[in-house]
Amino acid sequence: MTAVAVAAVTATLLWLFLAWSGRPDAPVRIDAVKTAFGVGAGAGGAFALWLATRRQRTLELQLAETTLDLEERRVTELYTKSVEQLGSDKAPVRLGGLYALERLGQDNPKHRQSIVNVLCAYLRMPFKAPDTGLRGRTGAELGEDTDPELLVRLAAQELLKTHLSHDEPGYWPGMSVDLQRAVLVDFRLSGCTLAAADFSRARFVGAVHIRGSRFTRRAGFYGAEFTSTANFDRSIFDEGAFFSYAHFAEDARFTRIRSGGRFQFSHTTFDEGAAFEDGEHEELDLADVQRNKPADGGHEGV
Repeated sequence: MTAVAVAAVTATLLWLFLAWSGRPDAPVRIDAVKTAFGVGAGAGGAFALWLATRRQRTLELQLAETTLDLEERRVTELYTKSVEQLGSDKAPVRLGGLYALERLGQDNPKHRQSIVNVLCAYLRMPFKAPDTGLRGRTGAELGEDTDPELLVRLAAQELLKTHLSHDEPGYWPGMSVDLQRAVLVDFRLSGCTLAAADFSRARFVGAVHIRGSRFTRRAGFYGAEFTSTANFDRSIFDEGAFFSYAHFAEDARFTRIRSGGRFQFSHTTFDEGAAFEDGEHEELDLADVQRNKPADGGHEGV
């Protein structure tokens, strides 16, 4: 292609020089040929340089696409392998799958929500929880009779807590959780920030600590069961929350809560009462709340 361009330019310039000279003698022709070939060679060199640059750019783009494709393939393979480990019948293998997913999320931010979804899906799997929480039990006691699956689930809960904690180095911003109907043991989510959160019909075994956390979208606890104390002190619900038809077997604390939307407790049952003092609520709905025991003195209970 370069040769064709050079020949065309040379022929054109040669014809023009000869036409303009008016004297088709030898010196004029020789000078015209020299000039034409000089200009043609320069044009050809410039075209060759442009073509080489274009080829180099094409190669660079192809290399970048190949590298990206290989990286995506590697991430997909690691993700698939980790998820497969969660289906193992051996607890240590399942734990390995959890921590492999965590490392994958740390290195690949765009996959973090998918990994959180997997952790939540694992916690939604059927599970027979202990009658009470595990707080206060020693390591030896845990090792003697604790269900290995419970230890895996506690690890999954702790990973969520770690990466939803806004003051931790490993914070993953903008995450949403779906823990509908999940069985959660000694659940802790204090000091966390997350977007959508749905705990509808979840069962919380042991104490629940969700203190100083922030929900940037509406949080759902519809029909949730709290078997022990539940502490939501100083938490912020930007778009409100609903606890309708939830059941609190022991003390519930909603002190110093801030809610930018409807804070709904219709048909909620408090066996030991609840405290709501010093809160800021756009709309606090306590319609048809049931209580089986008056709140303790000093609480603004229901």
